[in-house]
Amino acid sequence: MKTRVYSLIAAFCLLGGAVGAQDFREDPRYGSDPASREQNVRILNFFNDAYKAKEYGQATVYLRQLIENAPKATQNLYIRGVEIYKSKALGAQSLQERKMYVDSILWFFDKRIEAFGNHPQRGEAYLRGEKAKAFLAMMPADRERLFQFFQEALHEKHPLNPGLAVTYFNSVVESYRLDDVTPEQVIDIYERLSQRLAGCESPERAEAMKAIDDLFASSGAANCETVEKIYRPKYEADPGNAKLIETILALLRRGNCSSDFYLTMLEKYYAANPRPDVAVQLASLFQEKQEFGKAMEYLRIAIDNETDPAQKTNFMLQGAGMALSSSSYREAAQFARQAIDNDPNNGLAYFILASAYAGGSGSACSGFDRQTAFWLVVDNLAQARRLLPADDPQQSTISQMIGNYSANFPKTEETFMRGLNPGDSYTVNCGWISGRTVVRER
Repeated sequence: MKTRVYSLIAAFCLLGGAVGAQDFREDPRYGSDPASREQNVRILNFFNDAYKAKEYGQATVYLRQLIENAPKATQNLYIRGVEIYKSKALGAQSLQERKMYVDSILWFFDKRIEAFGNHPQRGEAYLRGEKAKAFLAMMPADRERLFQFFQEALHEKHPLNPGLAVTYFNSVVESYRLDDVTPEQVIDIYERLSQRLAGCESPERAEAMKAIDDLFASSGAANCETVEKIYRPKYEADPGNAKLIETILALLRRGNCSSDFYLTMLEKYYAANPRPDVAVQLASLFQEKQEFGKAMEYLRIAIDNETDPAQKTNFMLQGAGMALSSSSYREAAQFARQAIDNDPNNGLAYFILASAYAGGSGSACSGFDRQTAFWLVVDNLAQARRLLPADDPQQSTISQMIGNYSANFPKTEETFMRGLNPGDSYTVNCGWISGRTVVRER
């Protein structure tokens, strides 16, 4: 009798009982009555001995008896059961045999969820995630069941596990590359996971979002044509859906799209969110389409409504660069002068102003007046060289331009005929190009 009691106590302690050994006959976890509890604890002891000896055939017999008769005895039953059948699955000689063992692993997870689904740390959400990962390791080619298990684990009723979301989406992308899922499915899953992560408070959220974004970008599923094919009908059916428009824009941006559809979506978004940064995006898109009038319209709106001085200067410089690229030299100079007024130490603004004067001098005036315009060109280039960092890539261009335009200064006889001497103060009046400078000769 003593031997049996000691054996029962040993089994109970090995499994980490929460009550004293003398009380196991009163613990409902081990059965419905004292006799069955005593029997089940004895089987626990037998199971432990067989498990440690790696006599898995006998161990599984005890294991299934315990799960049937004392399913809440301890989570170790299920953990060791999964370990046993993982070992069997890895040694399987055929796919059919492997499937059989994997089904047993799934059974252990399901039974553990039934018994311990309400556990505060390792409850249903955790166990469904472990089940999905175990199936991924054992049967990655069975995509239908794999995705089912991940979807169950990531169901909205469970707190989101960011790492599990990344693992799932990685499997989705791999399946897409093997032509097992469609681009529509990849986009749909990406959209749903992104929305869940956006509302997740886990410290792993940002890292998971980046990983999923990177996977999505590299998948090739979200190309511009596919996004438009999927979402244009949805938009046309519900053109006032602001959330849908935001989703479409996010997908099109991810694909670096600049299509007419993207432009339409951005204009719709701007109508509801007239922010300066969105106006600048529209300006850039219309510039790409060479619709400079529309581009300038949006850019001026952005400048007028921007409150941050640094950002306002950037918008002015963008406008100056846009006008310069379309040979609108007078407009480029206007934007550049505004930028200088806003930030007198902006070297790039002086460089653009010099370029605008140089480009526009041929049409604004001619002869001696044009030559005097080059004094202003060089003045602004010199100021740009002084303000820009020494290692700025524009420095070499500026030095070359100063040399070129200095070579076009008036000759000595031309200044002499006009009663001008080097160093004299001079006001340039070359059409729209004007300013105070000093006389120089070549």
